[in-house]
Amino acid sequence: MFSTAFLLSAGLLLASLPSVANASLSSHFHRDAPWNNRLAKRTYYPAPATDYYTIKTPTNVTIRYKTPGEDGVCETTPGVGSYSGYVDLSEDVHIFFWFFESRRDPARDDFTLWLNGGPGSDSLIGLFEELGPCRINENLTTVINPYSWNNVSNMLFLSQPVGVSFSYQAITNGSLGNSTGGFLNSSQADQTGTWSTLVPDNEGEIDTTDLAAIAAWEALQGFLEALPQLHANRAWQPRKFNLWTESYGGHYGPAFFDYFYKQNEKIQNGSMPGYAMEFNSLGLINAIISETVQAEHYPEFAVNNTYGIKAYNDTVYSYAKFATHMVGGCLSQIQSCIRAAQDIKGGYVKGKITPVATGFQAIAAVCAEAANMCRDNVESMYYNYGDRGTYDIRHPSNDPTPPSYYEDYLNQAHIQKALGVSVNYTGSNSDIYYLFQQTGDFIYPNFIQDLQDIIASGVRVALAYGDADYICNWFGGQAVSLALNHTHKAEFLAAGYEPMLYNGTEYGETRERGNLSFTRIYESGHEVPYYQPQAALAHFQRVIEGLDIPEGKERVTANLTSNGPLNATHTNAYVSLPPTESSKLASWSSSIVASYDALDVLPPPTETPTPA
Repeated sequence: MFSTAFLLSAGLLLASLPSVANASLSSHFHRDAPWNNRLAKRTYYPAPATDYYTIKTPTNVTIRYKTPGEDGVCETTPGVGSYSGYVDLSEDVHIFFWFFESRRDPARDDFTLWLNGGPGSDSLIGLFEELGPCRINENLTTVINPYSWNNVSNMLFLSQPVGVSFSYQAITNGSLGNSTGGFLNSSQADQTGTWSTLVPDNEGEIDTTDLAAIAAWEALQGFLEALPQLHANRAWQPRKFNLWTESYGGHYGPAFFDYFYKQNEKIQNGSMPGYAMEFNSLGLINAIISETVQAEHYPEFAVNNTYGIKAYNDTVYSYAKFATHMVGGCLSQIQSCIRAAQDIKGGYVKGKITPVATGFQAIAAVCAEAANMCRDNVESMYYNYGDRGTYDIRHPSNDPTPPSYYEDYLNQAHIQKALGVSVNYTGSNSDIYYLFQQTGDFIYPNFIQDLQDIIASGVRVALAYGDADYICNWFGGQAVSLALNHTHKAEFLAAGYEPMLYNGTEYGETRERGNLSFTRIYESGHEVPYYQPQAALAHFQRVIEGLDIPEGKERVTANLTSNGPLNATHTNAYVSLPPTESSKLASWSSSIVASYDALDVLPPPTETPTPA
């Protein structure tokens, strides 16, 4: 089993205890929550994948892969290699990956791991909707993304935890529930295809971010050990490592990076084998990092955002604020979760709830109840009483952006053959989402603690938030940046906001001091690289190359400080909702999608200036 054979080998002892019962929790973090929209499709049974290249690493990990770019799939830039397939960690743990060489200089450029959130959402969302080498059109053909992040870095997209996307513990014929999205076997519902499933069914064994970090590290190490042997690969020995993520990645990013960093130190000092790297940067985009800090900013953003939009009335606003701070409310119940973890020896260590605590049903139930309180009574007031978009307050709740054509694209037989996969594709796994829900992982205090440790290590930490996103709004992200405790906190608080410029255009504003920065990106929803691809690429490149974020002209030093007002003062124009009449709404939806599609046919951006 994964937890006993695999996690024990990583040095973590877990108690095998029953999971708590499902509780009502908003599914808006689960990027593709409208299950019935995507499941009303043809019955499809993919053909078994064949003709892999195979590598066996020194640590006995098998890598099965193909070269999809040679078949015209996604990255078709001449001379740029791409590789997709599986890291087989054990007989029942198979992690899907897709790797793209840098378009610039794969032998010298950094190695960046991209993760989407969920929990249970696939990193291929980021690949196709945001920052990968290609985008998908409505006719299921691809177009090169001129703002792909592999312009300047080698990029790995990992589908994790196991069970997400094409990753699997088992491959089983069955169906997904139209209401829950959970897997149903042939005795429970009519079969619609072949699906990636967990072992045991619907349960699996990864239900917290900290457990997911261990599994992701093993997959990353397996891939890196095989990297020099990939067919015709030019990124054969990368040394600088970056981890970038978004949304629930505010949990994944700090926890994964902190765990990876400590494991990497063991490799460097010779206490364990593996592939060592220089840890360069952690990037968090529209991230939920600390519910304790960010919860109170949901009602504030809903009513007092910089677009002048009032998403719900004063009665709802007052209730959401009351539910945040009342006795037995959101913040109160988070503290109850922490106290429950403190009851058990080793359950709460250095400001973090540990697997020792979450393995106990009663503690998990208290924490899950706290998460439900916060999400149902604070965050979800916006969904229940407003009509604005979850990921973009400028748009209606039924937001057409970004379009998710990639799911149909990945369920085509010739694409799956090129990728080396043999299961139906889904952008999110609801069984994993509910597993995390049952432990209360959403409200753990761990991730702000991890982030503080990473800042102390000297690694560059960059927070960036699109200013139209509600679910991970920039009010809350800014509050996290100001709440972080680190050696130079006073200097960071005293730093001012400086315009972020690119090719003469102001795309946002940045507070920066040394290795920590917070950037607000104007006119952008949740997925910043979709809405503002030029700004997103410029921000990414400046961070990984050690340049100041506002202009990309100055080398970052310990004392580098942005200058300007202490508050991000930019205001946005009010945006009315489109007409609700069906034909007019359809016309508006087409035009708004077309306006973002037009960005993909612009000339590639010029390289960020490098100082002498």
